[in-house]
Amino acid sequence: MEWTDMIHYQQQIQKITRSLLPVRKSALTVSECELLAHLYLRPDQNTPVLLSQGSGMKREAVSRCLKALYEKNCICKQRDEADERSYHLFITETGLAELKKGYESILQPFYDLWRSSGEDFEMFMYYADKLASHIEKGHGKIHEDEVL
Repeated sequence: MEWTDMIHYQQQIQKITRSLLPVRKSALTVSECELLAHLYLRPDQNTPVLLSQGSGMKREAVSRCLKALYEKNCICKQRDEADERSYHLFITETGLAELKKGYESILQPFYDLWRSSGEDFEMFMYYADKLASHIEKGHGKIHEDEVL
């Protein structure tokens, strides 16, 4: 594929992602909502390391988000009895309410695009899911010695 084609596709992806940014502001950032959703949907994977692995976010970014979520009373921490250096995280009632509000704001652009484009949106999401799976398996990484 020519580099000019690749630039075009990169610009199209940027256009799509910008259009899917939340319109309304939430008390939570998109990353904070994502971590709360992980805690809600996968309560057994509730350590910072597991959240980093599950979300694909760097550990430093997870730490910053968790600090903010803790300060906003959206999560609580519980020390691991087996390993005192480690702790488990749990979503609070405040966190659940903020997650609901945040995702209403975050998902509205997705629903709007889905309503306006229907099957095209569903196919795009199907392939986006496949590509994300490919990346998660480590097949989407560029090696330093690789030439474009």
